[in-house]
Amino acid sequence: CAIFISAASFYATYLQADAAERQVKAMTLPLIQFTRSNWDSENNQRSIILSLQNAGIGPAIIKTALFKYKGQEFTNYRDFLKACCEKEHANYKEIKSIKKKSELLMDGKLITSSLQNNIILGQSKYNFLRLSKGKDTNTLLDKLDQERGRLSLEICYCTLLGECYITEESGVVDEVEQCPIVNE
Repeated sequence: CAIFISAASFYATYLQADAAERQVKAMTLPLIQFTRSNWDSENNQRSIILSLQNAGIGPAIIKTALFKYKGQEFTNYRDFLKACCEKEHANYKEIKSIKKKSELLMDGKLITSSLQNNIILGQSKYNFLRLSKGKDTNTLLDKLDQERGRLSLEICYCTLLGECYITEESGVVDEVEQCPIVNE
């Protein structure tokens, strides 16, 4: 009788620990989604904004990002910009270099941020590319607006508990042992 009670007690403890672990995992699970927009609602102007949104509860550490565009894969946004909009991006960089150093403000700006090793808190958004409208950015903005729908992003991210996931814009999230190492 004592052996049976001990075994039942052990099994009940095991079930309780397993349920507690699943609850902690569910309460800290991030869910990363890629969004692309052509309107800046904060400034009420036309802009191209590429961002990651954490629709989950827990923070996510972005480990790798793979840009997919027209059957090609790129490990950073610079290579994507070159593939999608090389002529327009080169024209923008030329205008930027011609502007005088004292004239710091351009008409329209391209602002970018790295994705790797960034932490995105639960229920927050991280803009990694923002191109605002202006005469200096008009052609690049138009081209990016045309091509942004052809861009998808594969993101590998980890929780603070060390669990890692890969997601694409389809919303399918797959758990992986660890994120692949990608050189930017």
